[in-house]
Amino acid sequence: MKELNSTIEKAFDYRGSITLELKDGRKMVGYLFNREARGSSRCPEPFVEMMPENSSDKVRVKYSEIAGIAFTGEDTAAGKSWEEWVVKEEVRKRSVAKV
Repeated sequence: MKELNSTIEKAFDYRGSITLELKDGRKMVGYLFNREARGSSRCPEPFVEMMPENSSDKVRVKYSEIAGIAFTGEDTAAGKSWEEWVVKEEVRKRSVAKV
């Protein structure tokens, strides 16, 4: 369970598609946007929430249903850091101020 929790945290921080491999053999590809490692009042069991590819639906999957997680899509934030954004924003602000 500790390894699953760690992988889910990495998947939550990942800015690309993941594939959830479920214990019943199904695979779900999409973007993981929420996780509750301790469950919640809505669902007492730990769960993840994701938006499947090509759908605007939101799907909740219990940790107990997950057999594996694969990082299958390109991480759109790869190589982009907060520091780079700050520098670009300062340059943009200076160029706007000159106009």
